[in-house]
Parts: sequence; C-alpha cells; structure tokens
Amino acid sequence: MQPVEIPIADIIVKGRFRQEMGDVDALADSIQAIGLIQPITIDDRMHLLAGERRLLAHKQLGKTSISALVRPYKDMVDALEVELAENLARKDMTWQEVSRLEKRIYDEKLKAGHWTNREQAKMLNESKTTTNRNIKMAEAMEMIPELANHASFDDAWKEYKKIEENFVAEILQKKVPDNVRQASKWADDHYHVGDAFVGMRKVRDELAHFAEVDPPYGVDLDRRKSRNKTSASMQEYNEVDADEYIPFYAKIASEVFRILKPDSFAVFWYGWDWHEEVRQTLLGAGFKVPTVPAIWTKGNSGQTASPDTTFGSCHEPFFLARKGMPKLAKPGRGNVFDYKPVPTSHKVHATERPLELMEEILNTCLFPGSTIIVPFLGSGATLRAAYKTGHIGFGWDLSEEHKKGFLKNVAKDIGETEDEPE
Repeated sequence: MQPVEIPIADIIVKGRFRQEMGDVDALADSIQAIGLIQPITIDDRMHLLAGERRLLAHKQLGKTSISALVRPYKDMVDALEVELAENLARKDMTWQEVSRLEKRIYDEKLKAGHWTNREQAKMLNESKTTTNRNIKMAEAMEMIPELANHASFDDAWKEYKKIEENFVAEILQKKVPDNVRQASKWADDHYHVGDAFVGMRKVRDELAHFAEVDPPYGVDLDRRKSRNKTSASMQEYNEVDADEYIPFYAKIASEVFRILKPDSFAVFWYGWDWHEEVRQTLLGAGFKVPTVPAIWTKGNSGQTASPDTTFGSCHEPFFLARKGMPKLAKPGRGNVFDYKPVPTSHKVHATERPLELMEEILNTCLFPGSTIIVPFLGSGATLRAAYKTGHIGFGWDLSEEHKKGFLKNVAKDIGETEDEPE
C-alpha cells in the first residue's frame, strides 16, 4: 500500500475507543520540524482507522491534507482490530535507546557543520536540560555499561551522579599531609610531580574536554628576571632553549590534540617573539587557530629587563585553539581579559596567573563537569579555578615546592587554615 494525500476535511472520525491523546502540542511541533514520519490509516469510506493524534496535530498546525494509507473496508470488527493492534503492538523506545539516539543525532548534526544542544532541544520540543542529560547519559553508558541495567532514566541518572560524586570525593578527600592537615578537600592526585611528556604518554586518547597549556616561553626568562633570582619561584623555574622551542611546542601540541575529546577547546600561552611560529605549529597539529590571539592585560603593571630604554610589557597573548567544532559556554565574549597580576610576594610560581583570570576563561569556554588537562601546572592556579567552577583537572610540574604551594592555596580556597606551629 502506497500512501496518498487526503483532504483532512473529508476524513470521518467516529466510534473511536482511544480517549487520552497525550501531548498533541509536542507531536505538532515535531511534525512541524521534521514532517510526518508515519501516515495515518483510513478505510475506503474515509473513516479513520489509526492515527488520530497525528490527524489532530495536523489540524492544530492548520494543514489541509495528510498522508494516509487506504485500507479496504471489511466490517466493524476489522476496524476495531486495526485500532487495537496499532495501540497494543506499538512499543515506545526504551530510555537507553532514546539517549543513544539523541547522542547520535547530535554527533551527526555537528559533523555537518553547526549544531548546538539548544537547537536540538528546540527541534525535539524538549528542554535543554533534557537534551543535555540524554547526551550525557549516552556518554556515561559507554564508560559505565551497568547504568543501562536500570529500569528508568531517573534511576540511572541518580546512580551516575552518585558514582561521579564518589569519584570526586575519593580523589579530593584523602588523608592530608601535615603541612595542610586542616584541609578537608585537596587534589594531591591531580598534581603530579614529574615530566609532562612522560605523564601524557600514559593518558588515553580523547579523555579531556579542555586543555590549558602554559609552557616556558623560550625567551630566556630566567636571565630576564635575574634580579628576582633569589625568590623561590625563580629558583624553581625551568626554561627551554630558543633553538629547541618550536620542536618542543610541536610535541606538546600533538599530545594535547590526541588527549582532547572531539569538539574541544585548548588555551595555548606563548611569547610574542613566537607568535606566527606557534600558530603554524598548532595548525600543523590539527587545531583550528584564529589569526588574532586573545590578550590578558595587566593594568599598568609592566615588566621589562631594560626599564631605561623600553616600556614594560603589560599584556600576554594566548590562542584559543579548537579541535573540531566546540561551542563556548558563554558565546559572544571579547578576546581581552583584564586582570591584575599576582603580587610577586604571593606567587608560588614565577609566571603565576591570577585565579580570577583562569576562572573567567573556564567559565567562558566550558560547561560544568568537564575534565581539564594542564601539562605545565606551575602554581596550580588552573586546577584551583577548575574546582571553583565545577570541573576536575590534572597535570604535571617538575617542582615539589610548587606542589606544596598549590596544596596550601587549596586549603585557603576552601576556608581551611594550617595549624599554628607549637
């Protein structure tokens, strides 16, 4: 039987047993967005046999015709059997199937170029929260297959959140060392003392949602800041020779690209001396990179090795690079970030950035619950910003002293203080 287009005004609806029509508004929105998928069924006398909700939705949309299958009339019993068969035999999709299908639609739409959770929610006439949860649950079932055993989505979601909370608690609530033993939550397991390249090689592909990469600048910073060499932060600083800088940066970019999930952002800091070289290196690794960088401005707190002959530098550039087609959590923000630098006396690391700056970057780029990789942790300000904005992060640094300073700051962030010495 091939469907034919039938004038709605000619269709006769009577003697129907189904009274509860459900959410016809939602069905109408769906038909408006993607069309009628399943034709209605009528007999050759124009009596409706199956599809009253679809017919009502068409009327609600102001349509004058509808696609229908025409079945030869036999008798009244046959008509009743058709109505019963349609409603008994029809099986709704399971919640697992709905979640996976929503994720597949989202992925395919995104591949086509431009698609957002908001657009998908509108297309399916559901809340953005529902769309986000379905997509998130599909991802969670890939990592934790046991979630699919729950009878309802709500039960599975509660279990998933419980697992997530327990995971965070396990990482953040271990026994605290003596120097910060009043801190109830900290991130020792997130801050690894060691070589970033060795550590990154152990990280599986497509693990992280975001990367913040702040390598040495290859500008002989230890010489430029020699007047501060007596500070602990400068004594612990490690520079990269200029001749090795671009191969070093290419190695970083390649590993970060591998570790990032599809459709992710990454922030790459660099010195102005290396602007075009760094940009070409990131492009070569697979990232999409704008021509113009973002800028962190520091007010009038400039630094220069030659104050008698040159202006102090009051800003630093960074690229917001993209793997795939990610979407900003806060679209439309400008590319200038104006925050005062950390006072030298308060620094854990020589190139430490203000916590508020890192919070702003994360809030702009990420939705809550993301995983962040930070290959060069330094002061750990990015991890602290991650905790404050609802994310989990991890990374590496060569200095045990930097890690100690980080742990002390975590204790302060959550309102705990160290014991007074006896």
